[in-house]
Amino acid sequence: MSYESPVRPLFEKFSKGRDVTLIYGDPIELGDMKILPVAKVNYSFGGGGGKSLGTEKAPPSEGEGGGGHVSITPVGVFHISPTETIFKPVKDVKKTIGMMMLGILTLGFVWFSREIK
Repeated sequence: MSYESPVRPLFEKFSKGRDVTLIYGDPIELGDMKILPVAKVNYSFGGGGGKSLGTEKAPPSEGEGGGGHVSITPVGVFHISPTETIFKPVKDVKKTIGMMMLGILTLGFVWFSREIK
């Protein structure tokens, strides 16, 4: 007799339900223009279960567990008009600030190394 975990149908349902709507949002219509949001989606799920028939010292037991993670990051939008389609990326504020800090540190290092000589 095999053990069938009750969480298995949930994982199967999610894996079959994936399609482009996880990445592309519903279009937003503004007159003759459409805006289509785009995102990067990462997800992972896992689970397991087991059953022990028991021994002389331990009674029969069952157990199961599961977990998951979903991460959605905006990437940009498509502006779709009758004459053209343009992709406009979302600016990554953390990346921009990081690059600015790196530039400031580099300039500071160059400045102080010139004064030491």
